[in-house]
Parts: sequence; C-alpha cells; structure tokens
Amino acid sequence: MKKSKTLLLIASLLVTGLFVTACDNKEKNNSADYDYLVLVNKYSQLPDDWEKNVELADAKNAWDEDIKIEKNAYKQYKKLKKELKEDGVEIELDSVYRSVKAQQDLWDEWSADPEKGIDYVRKFVAVPGYSEHHTGLAVDICIKKDGKLIYDNDEMIAEREIFVKIHKKLAKYGFILRYLEGREDSTGYTYEPWHLRYINSPEIAKEIMTKEMTFEEYLNSIKDLKKVPSAVKYKIEIALQEYFKDIYKDKINNSRFNITKVYTEKELKNDTMKSLKIGKNEFAFEVTYQIQPKEEIDTKELTIPDGEYDEDLGWVKDIHRVGVLRYNEKKDSYSIDEFGTGW
Repeated sequence: MKKSKTLLLIASLLVTGLFVTACDNKEKNNSADYDYLVLVNKYSQLPDDWEKNVELADAKNAWDEDIKIEKNAYKQYKKLKKELKEDGVEIELDSVYRSVKAQQDLWDEWSADPEKGIDYVRKFVAVPGYSEHHTGLAVDICIKKDGKLIYDNDEMIAEREIFVKIHKKLAKYGFILRYLEGREDSTGYTYEPWHLRYINSPEIAKEIMTKEMTFEEYLNSIKDLKKVPSAVKYKIEIALQEYFKDIYKDKINNSRFNITKVYTEKELKNDTMKSLKIGKNEFAFEVTYQIQPKEEIDTKELTIPDGEYDEDLGWVKDIHRVGVLRYNEKKDSYSIDEFGTGW
C-alpha cells in the first residue's frame, strides 16, 4: 500500500512486482487454460505461458486511476464489495495487476541511479516474475471509514475489527487472505490484511480460511496431486529445496524455480523419454532454476557449467535440469531422483 497519494506509483511497483500482459491481444484463450490455484511467490516463478492466457478486465482504483484485474476475480470482487457495503463496510481497489516488463524497467532504472543503487534495489524491489500481482488474481484493497480513505499500512493493520468482517466474507466469493499474521515462515511475507487472493473456488477458499491455512500449506496438503497441477509443482519445489540443502550444504542462501514441464507415467510413454520409469504417484519434470550463493562463496565453487552469474541479482540463474519426483510409500513423502542435465 502507500503512505500518500503521491506515492501511488512507487507503491504499486515496489515489493510485490509488476507484470505486462497480452491484454490487447484480441484472440484470448479461454480462462480455463490457466490454473486459478497457480502459486507465485518469492521462490516460485510465474508460468511462462501466463501472459498469453490470462484475461483481464478494466477497472478503476480508489483514486479513479485505470487498473486491470483478472475478469472473474473482478466479477466476484464487485459482489464482495456490494455485500460488505450492505453490512456497513466500504472497500476500494488499490493495486491489482502489475507487469514484469515494467518491473524490469524499474529494476534497471533504479540500479543505475547513484542515489539508490543495486543494494537498495535488491532490498526493496521485487524480482520480475516472482510477484503474485503478476497473475491479476492478487487484490490489494483499501477501506473507507467515516468518509475517509484509509490506505497506509499501519493504519490499515490497526483496523482489526473491520478486517475481521471483510475476511469472514472472502471465501463465499472465492477469495482467501493470502498473507496471514505470524506466518511469514510459510508465505515469505509479513501480515497483510488487505492482500486478497482469488482462487475461483468458494469450497477450497472456505477450507483454507476455516483451517487458517496459508496457500502454500493447502497445496502441500493435497494428496491426489494429479488433479492439481500447482500442487505437483509445489511438491517438486519443496523436494528440490531439500535436495539442494544436501548438495550445496552451506554454500547457498536460497533457490527459486520455474517448473516448465511435468510428465505423468502415461505422458512419458508417449514421449521420447520412454526409458524413464516412474510410478503412478510419481512425476518427471523439467525445471529452470536459480540459486543464491552466500557472499563469501566463489560462484565457481558451485560447479554449475551452464549457469550464468548475474551480478545485479546476486544469483546464478537460468540453470536447466530434468528430474523425477519419487514417492516413498512407507514414509509417505517425496524426494528428488535422477536429477541432471538429461536422460
């Protein structure tokens, strides 16, 4: 959110990232072509095909400025807003859809600014491609109270009674509270009562809100992974994080991922990778990932022949690998197997 109206642009660019879309493309794919349960966070990258598939609607924010929001999220937001108003609570849109290209432009511009510099940018500007606002499904709201618009972060957090009323209505319209209080370990973000996330399923939203789960916890709890592509990808990412801890020991701080392809047992039989054997509860995958070396580590020590160290990002990036997510029935857990440059 923002501290003053003059900071609207900066606030909409910082921390949560931006995203440019093919919203002017007249030949839009059906919205069923994208996954409303897509996970995008600090370590999970926006899918490569999201731009060409997402359908956006035009909207206005609290300051009557033009913004965009995923079309079904907007329909349900308007219903939520109407019901809340009937109960004496007024909400307005703040920031919703943001663009990767604009975020990259901001990163480049501020990195070159001597008054800001790369250390500032790394700390305060989201890496393009890793913001939930890229999806158009993340909705930041502000509230009106006694005719006054409240949009400052601290002032918003202080309005606990109002947000309790708002949060009780979310699931009915397919929204969840994305960043729960005290759950930064799971989400990567501190408490944001204004940050809503549309998932297009009142039933799932009710389960998440009733159990006070984070979105990551919900995806991790799914047993039948084949029914939820985003859950498969998240399981792969969790297993990769553990795999990297064993491989890189204390040489890296973090890793982040773009799972570009997932294969089931049936799909592998129809592919060139016929020799690879996976079970019914297992998945083969392709991933492009990045790793962040600790400051004292020479990137050459990481022995990544096809990785490229980006000095601005401070990450070794664009490393492509393939692997298998193996299921251990006795432990009821997954791990990474056959991880390498190819089969």
